[in-house]
Amino acid sequence: MRSAFDLRSMLGARRKFPHPRRYLFGTMLCVMLLASCRMPEEAAATATQAAAFAPRLNLTPTIAIISSDELYGEDSRAIGETSPRLASLPAGAVLPPERVGDSERAVTILLDAATSIDGELYQADGLRQPGVLLLGEDLRAWGNFPRRLSQSGYVALVLQTDATTQARQVETMLQSLIALPSVDPGVIGVVGAGRAADLALLGCAVNSLCDALALLSPLSHDTLLNILPSYGLRPLWLAAGDNDAEARNTAAALAEAAQGEAITVLAAEGRGADMLQFQPALQDELIVWLQSQLATR
Repeated sequence: MRSAFDLRSMLGARRKFPHPRRYLFGTMLCVMLLASCRMPEEAAATATQAAAFAPRLNLTPTIAIISSDELYGEDSRAIGETSPRLASLPAGAVLPPERVGDSERAVTILLDAATSIDGELYQADGLRQPGVLLLGEDLRAWGNFPRRLSQSGYVALVLQTDATTQARQVETMLQSLIALPSVDPGVIGVVGAGRAADLALLGCAVNSLCDALALLSPLSHDTLLNILPSYGLRPLWLAAGDNDAEARNTAAALAEAAQGEAITVLAAEGRGADMLQFQPALQDELIVWLQSQLATR
């Protein structure tokens, strides 16, 4: 049997092999040197990759700023800037109707710094009374109805609207009415005629000052049905001429969709306040209804 020494001799393997520990130490040293040389590149690559895939946060979002004029339009709070009459009043104050000329009843109301509206005021001296705001396009069309309201125990303010009158201005009209010393601000009715009937519902739907609303020939079917839910449970009185299909259909739709008590009256003829002149009995029905609704407030 040959020894390990003899086997090496036969194979001619006379090379000297390094010691195992020396070989292991050298290998570790090379690995460490290579790692230290390549580390900056790998770190840079890792940092670049992390920056490329990191989510971005918008720390300064863009916010649209809406001015109060865009939200609400010009209102009575700006009147005092240009009107000497209101310059001494607090912000948001509204003046009562102001008498004009020599007429016993003619009045005017400032709606904003550049707009006023004319009308007539019927009131009796004495204790405070419920107020009724009448809106129509012709003061004469009401006939003697405002006087009858006054005789029945109401302060009646009749205002003449036109195509430029806006629904938001109904609040200023109501505020002006309750600013009268003779008006009980907790008991207010509104009567609108024709196009002003549409205006009355649009204004009262978003204003709690209106306790009861009567509409003579409402016309804007879809618009009024859309705003009606905002009117809530408050009572509604509707009248239309039997020969006026537009007003009759609108009144019927409003009565059916109303959440509170709704009464519909068909008149023989006429539109708006004209119906009250043609049929005096219609005046009686409306006054009785107003008394029943406002007496409980």
